[in-house]
Amino acid sequence: MPDEVVQMARSVVVLVLSVSAIAAAQTFSCPNEQIDVMKYFAMDQAKRAAHFMSGKPNPIYTEVFPNEDFAAAGYWFLLKSPKAHGFDVKAFDPDHIYMRSTELQWEDNRTFKRFVHDLPIAARCVTEGKPGPNIKVANTTFQYFSSCGPYKTSTVGTALNNLDAPLQMDAGGNVGQVWTRLLHYHYNCDKSFQNCKDEEQFYLADGYGLWQWKHYRNGSLIKSALMNNMQSGRAAATLPCSDSYR
Repeated sequence: MPDEVVQMARSVVVLVLSVSAIAAAQTFSCPNEQIDVMKYFAMDQAKRAAHFMSGKPNPIYTEVFPNEDFAAAGYWFLLKSPKAHGFDVKAFDPDHIYMRSTELQWEDNRTFKRFVHDLPIAARCVTEGKPGPNIKVANTTFQYFSSCGPYKTSTVGTALNNLDAPLQMDAGGNVGQVWTRLLHYHYNCDKSFQNCKDEEQFYLADGYGLWQWKHYRNGSLIKSALMNNMQSGRAAATLPCSDSYR
């Protein structure tokens, strides 16, 4: 083969590899002066590769699809046991962060509840250091699943969601001081998005994700969870029903 042909072939290979590398490096980015709040919602790739958040009454194992920080769209698992019994699935796209599904019976991850339409809980891009916009959701219809199949439908009224500005909080454990945004998920509200019976609070730390959760009903705390120790380990199982996450 003539030298010039070999050189041309090499140049083409280098060009293809360079373009591929650039494409692989292009992750989602927000406009100037805004940040991608996924860095609060999900543990970062370096940590989640070999670590989880332990605590009471359950741990949290984070798995993000696609596995990077962070693609334009995808979803992630918050597994509440190493065998994936107890879980939340959330999703993201360039516009919003969403709730998708959650466990129904903790001992059986083939049972779950899933919103018919992913429920938006926060804007994807938020001004640095500022709170996110209020998000009102009129349609909160969800389905109950058993043995991976749906069997009935219900709603949680209307929903009103807002994300606080970041504050440095003491998470305790081996996490300590972390920049945290507090997500307020109000539901079972009336048609005017008022008189909400339920509020769930999600404490979301930069680089760590969820480290505390509280559930209030009619203003009284009824459940809580604290996951503030990062430990080595990964989940040993995953979710068996594709309809719980895809």
